Amino acid sequence: MENYEKAGYLKEPFRVFHLRDNVSGEMSLHYHDFDKIIVFWGGKVNYMIEGCYYELKPGDIVLVGHGQIHRPVIDNQVPYERSILYISTEYLRRYLTQEYDPSLCFARAASEKSYVLRLPEAVRAEAERTLLRLERCSAGKQYGYELEMQLLFLTFMLEINRIVEGGRGFREISPEAVFNQKIVEILNYIGEHLTGEISVDGLADRFYVSKYHLMRTFKKETGYTIHRYITEKRMILAKEKLLSGSPAVKVSEECGYSDYSTFLRAFSQNTGMTPSEFVTQRRPLLK
Repeated sequence: MENYEKAGYLKEPFRVFHLRDNVSGEMSLHYHDFDKIIVFWGGKVNYMIEGCYYELKPGDIVLVGHGQIHRPVIDNQVPYERSILYISTEYLRRYLTQEYDPSLCFARAASEKSYVLRLPEAVRAEAERTLLRLERCSAGKQYGYELEMQLLFLTFMLEINRIVEGGRGFREISPEAVFNQKIVEILNYIGEHLTGEISVDGLADRFYVSKYHLMRTFKKETGYTIHRYITEKRMILAKEKLLSGSPAVKVSEECGYSDYSTFLRAFSQNTGMTPSEFVTQRRPLLK
């Protein structure tokens, strides 16, 4: 699993794990180029996503979209049990239609700033059974298991999205998050203005806070400097636009860069590739 965390994206359409361990050490803040769903079965864990902290309870479903900064804070005195599903965003796009968006749950979680589903057992039971069947299928690898895994995965995503779209507990029952209101407002503002100019001085003026207090508090709450956070978010947006077919020069402008050379340098440092190399490597997952 560690290799997938470090790689930043999946070579497969999706990957499923079931883990129970006593995790040692504190996991650093990080993000992925893929989406992630965690079903929490047991342990003592606080989960941070984009500045919001949740104290997890058994049965909680955690929705972590690509590019969202997160980390679990784990009490290693108690075994941490969870199911984890890594999902390629490109793979989900294959099944996007006018009637159905397979990534709806992640989009809704981001827009509602509510990343954990805490549902009655009767509501979540069907999705849980499907996920456990997917885990068994992955481990067993019987005749035709790849087709069965695909069907189970699509069924699981459909069940989760029906829960979210139907409003069954998404807002009413979702647990309260602990967060710094000012920092979350700033994170939201940055996310909505990635195409324009954003500066530390500008943010400090807009949100009526000392520049140096802002920088210290932002780093404490997110683990990132403001500059690095903006750059990471712009790179995530750039990758999405490149994969949608936009030319690199246009993407550079649409991601807030005044000149292409600055964008190219930032992109190469972030991915280790040029934009064209990135598209060549990732485009096959869209087919």
